[in-house]
Amino acid sequence: MKKRLFAISLTAVLLLAGCGGGSNASTTANAPASSAPSTDQQWEDMSETFGGWNAGDSIPDVEYNGSQAGSVYQNPDAKLIRRAELEIQTEQFDESVKTLNQLVADCGGYYENASVYGGGRRDAYANRRGEYIVRVPSGKYSQFFQNAGELGYVTSSAESSEDVGEQYYDTEARLKAQRTKQERLLTLLEKAETMEDIIALENALSDVEYQIEMHSSELRRYDALIDFSTFNISLYEVGRVTEEVGKTASLGQRMTAGFQASLRGLGQGTQNLLVWMSYNFFFVIILAALSVAAVIVGRRELKKIKGENAEKNTEKIDEKK
Repeated sequence: MKKRLFAISLTAVLLLAGCGGGSNASTTANAPASSAPSTDQQWEDMSETFGGWNAGDSIPDVEYNGSQAGSVYQNPDAKLIRRAELEIQTEQFDESVKTLNQLVADCGGYYENASVYGGGRRDAYANRRGEYIVRVPSGKYSQFFQNAGELGYVTSSAESSEDVGEQYYDTEARLKAQRTKQERLLTLLEKAETMEDIIALENALSDVEYQIEMHSSELRRYDALIDFSTFNISLYEVGRVTEEVGKTASLGQRMTAGFQASLRGLGQGTQNLLVWMSYNFFFVIILAALSVAAVIVGRRELKKIKGENAEKNTEKIDEKK
């Protein structure tokens, strides 16, 4: 009889844990406490419903009822994940990087990732490009975004935000329900007398601990994304910041801009050619020598051909005479 009462108590606690998750959710939503049935009444109902449960049977699974999440999410504080992407051109790459480092430090942020391409030994004369992922406290989001223009000329920017409040509070309620279930299973484990009951309770506790760790990890991930906004910054080193004339400009302005762009392109192309020649100096010398030799040989062959043609013409004239 005592073993049967313990089995009934175990089943009732497992089922009440699920109800506990719902009651926690209702408390969070400021629902009236009198709406929940009394604990004594719940025990009586569970005992009558599951009176035939034996210790050797499997423990009924207590799942969180997702429909209860609606009562949790009633006008909560917004849980926003904010992100921004910036593309910036700069004529002074090193100075812009120093400014970025100072801006990150002033806002209390940190680099999640930082990469610089170009400027190496194989492409020392190439323009550099920096790719940065910066995490900034959400309260400093506007400050960082507004001061990012100090890095250079912002060619494009994009912002986005995602409200994960419903998912956050739903996960929080599930976590509370599992912790309530864990506490009640531990209480039953202390009172267990047979090895069969102990094994069943330990298996149930193992499943509950896994659920607790999973929900806790998910909440930590949400907290990290909510507390720190993410900035994806692409910093480009350029010889000259490009400020193109829009289509609304006059014909004269657009033609002037095009002419200036052509001159800059010609100058840049000439510089690139000279740089290429300096990196391929010996090849250029050999190519020039071969060109000169080809010209000399070609002139000699041309003179020879002209001389032979002149002799043939002279012979033909003598024959006619």
